[in-house]
This record gives sequence, structure tokens and C-alpha cells, in this order.
Amino acid sequence: MTAFWLAAAVLTLLAVAIVLLPLRASKNNTSVSQTDLNTTLYKDRLAEIEKEDQQGLADDSEVLVSELQHNLLDDIPADKPKQSLKVSTWVVLPGVFFVVASSIGLYMKLGSSEQVQDWQAIVQNMPELSNKVLLGQGGEVSEQDLADFALGLRTKLHQDPSDTRGWFLLAKVGQALNRLDIMTDAAEQAYQREPNSTNNITIYAQALFYSGEPAQQARAERLLVLALQQNPSELELWSLYAFMALEQQQFQLAIDRWSRMLGLVEKGSERELMLQQSIDFAKGQLAQTAPPKDATTEAPQALSEERVVSNEPGYNIRVSIKEGLSVPDSSFLFVYAKAVNGPPMPLAAKKIAHPQFPVTVNLSDNDSMMEGLKLSQQGDFYITARLSYDNNVQTTDGDWEGKSAPVSQEGEDVITLLIDTQL
Repeated sequence: MTAFWLAAAVLTLLAVAIVLLPLRASKNNTSVSQTDLNTTLYKDRLAEIEKEDQQGLADDSEVLVSELQHNLLDDIPADKPKQSLKVSTWVVLPGVFFVVASSIGLYMKLGSSEQVQDWQAIVQNMPELSNKVLLGQGGEVSEQDLADFALGLRTKLHQDPSDTRGWFLLAKVGQALNRLDIMTDAAEQAYQREPNSTNNITIYAQALFYSGEPAQQARAERLLVLALQQNPSELELWSLYAFMALEQQQFQLAIDRWSRMLGLVEKGSERELMLQQSIDFAKGQLAQTAPPKDATTEAPQALSEERVVSNEPGYNIRVSIKEGLSVPDSSFLFVYAKAVNGPPMPLAAKKIAHPQFPVTVNLSDNDSMMEGLKLSQQGDFYITARLSYDNNVQTTDGDWEGKSAPVSQEGEDVITLLIDTQL
């Protein structure tokens, strides 16, 4: 703030100087200019007389020189004190006053001085605000208190952007204020600085999920899945993971995730009771959305090994995963064939939701990606199986993959494939 006032003072002084400098210009140049002119004329005429005398054209050069000198003396003005333009103080003061008053008036009108004063007061009051918001000291926290605390915290983070805890607190305050923009920006800053922190992962995943954009929600789920692979007993991550399934009305997934949490909490604890209530609620919602018993139900996408083998012409691919690899309920399996020496696009592909390994998938001409590009009419090809933690057909970091050796049209009946490489 000191720099601002210093700059304002310098600019005001500069404006005053611009007003005063023209008034101080001197016009004491008249006599000097006349004398210089006469001297120049004298020298020119003297040179002419000397030239005429040398050519024999001047009758009496000395008389001419004497007359020229007398004429020069007559033209030189009498000595007078140098005159300068005197500017009255009563002329200068109104100009200076106008410049200063205009500067102050424009700042008061356009400079948001009241907001600046409020901001400075908030920054000075940050210790009391912190105790009230974070420790509950000083009475009930109002929405204005949260807004003021967010402003002060942003000021502090501007001065020290490396404060990871400060970014996390700002994200939580943004969440409390229903300001998704503040929450998302701050959560991303916190996550970038400490990507392994459970708190940072949770708040960032929440911000991404609240955006409502499918791509961002898929990214949020991926963050949770990768974090749960590292910390499978982290209740906070599981809680958000189940909540996301519930919000997307995937009630069975929510039930499965809450059931997984039951094994992580103490028996008979209050948290176990809350989890059981959540499971019962999801079961009730699931019962309301279930079709009547006599209605024709759609065949499930997730097929076990015993039910997936097809009698149609094609290739049966038996896919398994390496030992110890966790497969979340939200996973998708993509199985596709690509020509060894052919176009980069898949010849045939199939997607399986919530796979249960090992699983056997049949690829045939019915799964061709383009009309006229049939799998049975191609040369050698290889099979790729990719395990994705979201419904994103594009390969992303964290996916797992397995690839077969080249397969010929007269290959074996069942192609075995192991997913063991993380992308």
C-alpha cells in the first residue's frame, strides 16, 4: 500500500509541474535578439566596405566605416534590467488546487476507496477472524465472516502462494460459501502442491464432481480410485466415493461402497450406525427404481467367465489381471483388435462395464468399428485389453493394459491375455 501512495504522490506532483512550467517561461529575449541582429548586419556591411575598398570602388572607406559604427551604436537599445514574466501567486494557486482536488476527487469516485479501506481493515483483523472461523471463538460464524476470511486468506496467499494449508482452507471456505470458482481454484492449488494428501485429494475431487461436467466428474472418480489403491482403508475417500455413486443414482454401487466401509469402522460405533442408515436408504431407492418382476430385464453388461462365451463366429479372448490389482466397481473393460500392418483404428471393439475377472470376451464381425472393415477379412492382428476406472474410451494415465502377440486367422480358439501394465 505504501508503494501505491508513493506513486500517487509522484503522479500528482508531475501534474502540478506540467501546469507550472509554462507559466515560468521567460520572455526576456527581445533586447538580446535585436543586438544580435544589429551585430550581424554590421559585420556584413563592414565586409562589403572592405571588398569595395580593395576593388577601388569606395571613395573614402574610413568615413563609411565610421558612419557604420555610429549607426550601430544608435540602434543598440539602452541597458535595461532583464525582464522576466512574473506570475502572480493568485494565478498559480488556483491551478495547483485544481490539479490536486481533481486527482483526489477522481480517486474517491473511481478508486473504490471504501472497498480498499474495508479490505485493509479485514487484513488487520485476520487473527480475530481466524480464531472465530477456525476455532469457533467469538460467537456464531456468519456468511459475512466467511466472506471476509476468504478475502483476507486470498491476500495472504497472494503474498505466500506456497502455503498449501492456506489453499486447502480457502477451498473449504469456498465450499461453505457455495462459490465453486473459489473452491475449485484453491483446491487445485492445494492438490498441485501436495498431491498425496488425503484432504487435498478429497476437496479437489469434490470440486471437480460439483462442476456437473461428465469429463470433470470422471476425473474426480479417477483421483479417488488411484488414491484408494494407495490407501484402501481411508474412510474419507470411501465416503466421497459412495456419495458420488449416490448422486449419480447408482444405488447398488453406493451400497457396495458403504458396505466396504463397514469393515473399516468400529463395531457398534456411531459411524457404523450412520453407514447402515445410508445403506438402507440406498436400498429403498433401489427398490423404487427396480422394474416389476414380470417385466423383461436387460441383460447385464458385466459377464462372468461362464456366461460370456458365445457360439457366434469370432475370437474368444480370456482376460485376467495380475495378482493384487484392485478393480473398483466403476471400472470398464475395453477389448479391441488392431491390424498388425493396417489402419490405426480398431477393427473390432467391445466394452464391458463392471467386469469380474477372469472374463472371456468374444470379438466377431458384429463388433466391427466400420462398415466393410470386418475382422474376419483382415490379416494378422493383435488384441488389447484396457482396464479403465471410468467410462472414457481415451487412454489416460492410471489405466492398466495387456496386449497379445500377433494373432492369425487360423489361430487358437481361445486367446489368453493378462492385464499387467499400468499406463
